[in-house]
Amino acid sequence: QEIPELASLGRVFRSTRPVALTESETEYVVECVKHIFEEHIVLQFIVQNTLDDQRLDNVTVSIESDSDFYEVTGEIAADQIKYGEIGNCFAVLERKMTESLASCQFSCEMKFAITQIDPATGEEEGEPYEEEYPLEDLEVTTSDYMARVAVPDFRASWETMGNTHEVMDKYLLHVKTLKEAVASVVDSLGMQPCEGTGSVKSEGKPHMLHLSGVFVGGKSALVRSQLSLQSGEGVVVKIAVRSEREGLSQMLAGSIS
Repeated sequence: QEIPELASLGRVFRSTRPVALTESETEYVVECVKHIFEEHIVLQFIVQNTLDDQRLDNVTVSIESDSDFYEVTGEIAADQIKYGEIGNCFAVLERKMTESLASCQFSCEMKFAITQIDPATGEEEGEPYEEEYPLEDLEVTTSDYMARVAVPDFRASWETMGNTHEVMDKYLLHVKTLKEAVASVVDSLGMQPCEGTGSVKSEGKPHMLHLSGVFVGGKSALVRSQLSLQSGEGVVVKIAVRSEREGLSQMLAGSIS
């Protein structure tokens, strides 16, 4: 939906899938969608009230981090969330553009006023009171800034990109199968597997993985990775990254986990 207070941030680059910040059986169910902009992130907190004897008023989610990479520059409260309803509140983060992008963890706490409601009549009972409700930590990762965009011909794109900003690295992932390793690399980078290389045909021989994507700001990136199973140790990942900027290539090569 259109939020007038967010119009000044420009066009959203991409939005993530919802991340659960509570168990699904709790009295308040909260999820978060991260909306990525060029210089900001808007955190949309989707709050469901499952208690029939409460109404939640002026609902916000307070976030804190040890990192000074992001600054909270705005908050939009959900005015009222009745029983069985879902409301949205927002937090706006501004990132320091002079810093290299890095993953960051936030502690989250929902703050609101509770008005007791008689479930039989729907009438308010007593005075509202303030409440705080701790949520799971939320992580903002470098992959949140990457859009999965396929290229029609990976080899041609790789050659066209050239090796001016190529970065190579090597890792050992402590997983038992190539399938797990491929999933881990794809998840860490947030990129699109190309030409069927996201599927492992055989665990018995090295697997080539080709990935493509567009980073926030419209910067294209490509990855070639060879994954080899080392018996008893894990999977060795050799990675080569090409992009339009060396800093981006270095960041992507360093974000495998």
